[in-house]
Amino acid sequence: MTSSVQPQNEKMDKAKYKIFFGAYIGWIFDYYEIFVLSFLVIPMAAALDLSTAQVAAVFSVQLAFLAVGGVVFGYLGDRIGRKKILIATLVIFCLATLMRGFTFDYEWLIFWTAIAGFGLGGEYGAAQALVSESVPSRQRGFWSSMLYGGAYMGIFLGATVGGFILPLIGWRMTFIISALPILFALWLRRDVEESKVWEADVKKQKSLEKVDWRKKYGLRRFWKPFTIALIAAVLQYFAYYGITNFLPTYLVKYEGFEMGAAGWWLFFTAFAGLVGSFIAGYTTDKWGRKITLSYLAFVAALGGLALYFTWASLINSLWILVPIFFLYFGSNGASVFGSLFSEIFPTDVRATGISWALQIGRGLSAFPPLITAAVFPVYGYQPIILGGAGLFMLLAMWAWVFPETKNRRLDHLDDVTKTAKDPAENPELQPETSAP
Repeated sequence: MTSSVQPQNEKMDKAKYKIFFGAYIGWIFDYYEIFVLSFLVIPMAAALDLSTAQVAAVFSVQLAFLAVGGVVFGYLGDRIGRKKILIATLVIFCLATLMRGFTFDYEWLIFWTAIAGFGLGGEYGAAQALVSESVPSRQRGFWSSMLYGGAYMGIFLGATVGGFILPLIGWRMTFIISALPILFALWLRRDVEESKVWEADVKKQKSLEKVDWRKKYGLRRFWKPFTIALIAAVLQYFAYYGITNFLPTYLVKYEGFEMGAAGWWLFFTAFAGLVGSFIAGYTTDKWGRKITLSYLAFVAALGGLALYFTWASLINSLWILVPIFFLYFGSNGASVFGSLFSEIFPTDVRATGISWALQIGRGLSAFPPLITAAVFPVYGYQPIILGGAGLFMLLAMWAWVFPETKNRRLDHLDDVTKTAKDPAENPELQPETSAP
């Protein structure tokens, strides 16, 4: 196949920067929602008389509906376009965030949390597909890592608002003011261009008399890469959310921390993750996707083990930030998922594959908060940290199951099922050799 669409040959320009920042701001809101909620549940539990099990259910519903949104909007992102999904998901999330400020019972809190998760679940698949199809292929790893780095900006904001503003204005007003910046994000996305790679693929599909759905979602074309990616996402998010979601609650209720002190802990985890995403952005383009994912997960596992053995002795010392730094530096292996997942799916199923794998993986991580809620009141937080370290070690090994896809041309993937299985035998899957 010879494609006339070769946006990966170009350098970054104004249109591509608009695409990147339009996608980036949505990922900020994604993680802001998750981490500000980890603070909001503390006063909400008191105001609404919620049990620990009900608080865990709030986290679990949020994560479960990320998966539902990921499935629905991932499919629609391939059907109607990446840009339309980015607008629709923000509108849904904005409404749900605002309405939680007017919630007066547990049932409505669960309902609007589910709607917010549903909207956010559609963000990443469409956004990552759009970015991957627009930026130069030899810089795709860097820009994908920077996109995921928006998560850490979201954590910064969540920790700042949850730790310092929430105690001043209360949880209801925090929800209400959190909805306002989303309007700015909608304004920012108004001029974002649609993916040229996707538009070219749509034209090609229209020229066909009939779409062969069995071939489109065939085993090697879709389900095999989806399964490999899903297992990686499950390992990543079981470990990450299992350790992190209840951390502010544990520190405040069981270690006697002030809300501001717990906020500084999360702030530092975001700093460590942001450093990791910058380094991952460099090494994923320089060394490759697999080795970067593997070494990040390995560092996270070592950091988790160090934190497990020093938790009791260093909990009130600044030295505990050393193992925390390595744990969260490495725990952003998901910053590699963007480029890696984009490069194993053809264009017509790319948003579906990225979104389903990543968001179903996050959705299944609804279980770790339930497990954590049952474990830490009885056994403390150390078993949670040890379990997370073990999962990160498994991810470090699983990374080597992926094919190496560095510099792969996305607009040359669409006929992969018709060509040789081995990329070395298939010129359409060869990395781009032209200058970035």
